[in-house]
Amino acid sequence: MTEEKRLQWFMDARFGLFVHWGLYSVLAGEWQGQRMDYIGEWIMSRYRIPGAEYAKLAERFNPQQFDADAWVQLARQAGMRYIVFTAKHHEGFAMYHSACSRFNIVDATPFGRDPLMELADACARGGLKLGLYYSQDLDWHEADGGDPGPQYPRNFGMSWGNDWDFPDYAAKNYARYFEAKVKPQVRELLTQYGTVGLIWFDCPVTINAQQSQELHDLVRELQPNCLINTRIGNGLGDYGSMGDNQVPSGQVEGAWETPATLNDTWGYKYFDNNWKSAADTLGVLAGLAGKNVNYLLNIGPQPDGAFPAASVSILREIGAWMSVNGDAIHNARQSPYPYDFDWGAVTQHLGVDGQTARLNLLFRNWPASAFTLHGLRTRVVRACTKTASADPTPRREIGFTQAIDPDVHKTALTLDLPREAPAELMPVVTLELEGDAEVDQTLTLQQGVIVLPADCGRVQALSAAAPEVDRAGILTNWLDPVDAIEWDIHLPEAGYYSVDIITSAQRHSAPWQGGHAVRIETDDTAIQARISADEMITRPETRCYAQAVTHCGDLYFASAGLQTVKLIALAIRPNNGVGLALAALRLTASQ
Repeated sequence: MTEEKRLQWFMDARFGLFVHWGLYSVLAGEWQGQRMDYIGEWIMSRYRIPGAEYAKLAERFNPQQFDADAWVQLARQAGMRYIVFTAKHHEGFAMYHSACSRFNIVDATPFGRDPLMELADACARGGLKLGLYYSQDLDWHEADGGDPGPQYPRNFGMSWGNDWDFPDYAAKNYARYFEAKVKPQVRELLTQYGTVGLIWFDCPVTINAQQSQELHDLVRELQPNCLINTRIGNGLGDYGSMGDNQVPSGQVEGAWETPATLNDTWGYKYFDNNWKSAADTLGVLAGLAGKNVNYLLNIGPQPDGAFPAASVSILREIGAWMSVNGDAIHNARQSPYPYDFDWGAVTQHLGVDGQTARLNLLFRNWPASAFTLHGLRTRVVRACTKTASADPTPRREIGFTQAIDPDVHKTALTLDLPREAPAELMPVVTLELEGDAEVDQTLTLQQGVIVLPADCGRVQALSAAAPEVDRAGILTNWLDPVDAIEWDIHLPEAGYYSVDIITSAQRHSAPWQGGHAVRIETDDTAIQARISADEMITRPETRCYAQAVTHCGDLYFASAGLQTVKLIALAIRPNNGVGLALAALRLTASQ
């Protein structure tokens, strides 16, 4: 099977369920009266719990409320197309019946059942793809589990490897562990549980290139069509993994996935009630689908095997929306527009296999005034919105006018949208097209705003350590003021435009830092500003990767048409090596 065909189901799915479940669930985020201040499944490392004591948790693990069919049914109803189950996390405990280690849920707990076997059967009955998470490097139960040593940067103050039970770093031999446990367990997983859609490796901290290749080849030998994520390490993998909860600001090429939490933890913490709303979750899902990125949304089951009630409620609310609008997500490909919109997201369906080409406009914010979309050069033949699936006329026509012109801003589609937003989480308007969408790539005004993403600019790199756009669309490594970036834009009219700069903390859970001095200039005028957090962006996309808005003032443009905007750094603060991490400029037409 070709790589393209192997990835087809994954690219079509767009939405999956991640399940983090293990002995850490028994502790539920608390150890000896101390509440875990980090993600729940890292509790063993945070409190340096001795392995022998941690293993005793198995005696209390008896999840009588576990129901594989209920899990699958809930995922299906939410519009999810695959499940990724933690077969073994960093704690080293196998959540299936492993012959090569008795540290597993069948042999070590009173439960005595194999939940993975039950889940594999339920997925087969329910038509969901089964994926398996396997921690191939870190294993705190084993003396030879991956450990990068004391010189390696710690993970939020925690050890990557088990250096509390096994402090003699020189005595550790990861290769021995790799041969004795990793390869045999991966073989078990890929030979005993039917067809596996993907295997989800994680944290390739110490694994070397040869070992990653051996693991890759083993998967290919046992299940040739099983997808492998890039966290296998050393540049291998079929599809890319974004950082945890990382939502790209720009477009990405190829197949990608964002693993994300529904609250703030992966493994269950009984006191973590910081749940994303269904509306926020759908907003992230739509934005990712419009960038060719899957959304792998996590739930950490309780120690009894049931999903937390709040997560069930949220997934059911998502499912009600997906039952009507899921075809704007499933099988969708990235937006033909190279930039985001303040009002929402765009996905597209290509006109293949006799299907009608279409664009889907997913409105996170309903427009307060007339709605016009610029740049679409393909003729629209129909605009409509869906209503409830039980409605006898499930599509409601939307009136529109369209003009196509060599001038990008005269190329305009105006929709006759109702003044009041429809009573649903995220209204969708579908545009049926004469052919695949052709869009002018010029950065232009949309609903009064021009977004200038970092990945659409021309970087003028003069320093030795040149800045570059990372996988999330952030201009990184901008540490030297000799570097700059500029964009070509199209203005519908001359006048004043207010300028905002959006910058990123770039690193997971890092505090946002500013203090840089910049200059924004055009052929007609220039303004200077100091990067400060005039406004923090509080959308769910930035929960783990903070972004701030700096209001810089007004730029004047003496004429309409094509213009160039340039961002120059006058002074850059190092900010722990992050420097000036640029997401975008934003120009807003003065009223």
